[in-house]
Amino acid sequence: MSDQPPLQYELSGKRSPVRHIRDPDPSVCFRSVTRIWHFPDGAVLLELADRRDCLLSNIDRVDVQAAETHDVSGALVLDTQTTVRVTDEQDTRTISEVDHRLVL
Repeated sequence: MSDQPPLQYELSGKRSPVRHIRDPDPSVCFRSVTRIWHFPDGAVLLELADRRDCLLSNIDRVDVQAAETHDVSGALVLDTQTTVRVTDEQDTRTISEVDHRLVL
């Protein structure tokens, strides 16, 4: 049996290491998200345009509009162009789009 993980993927040819974010602050936003990988173990990889990609753990739900979705070896892959944030509500950690509308 191989020691390699079951899913291998290339991050759009980028060479910089992925930034691991253990407990993101709820006020932190991730801009220029181009692709979201939601793995069966709850990990989420955010591919960012012109920035270092970010890996977050223990994500229960992804609530983001996507241009396309794919299933790659059990991982849900969403193609998008958005800004997202992580929220914790009622023991559910969610990645959602940032609402850009202003309420006055």
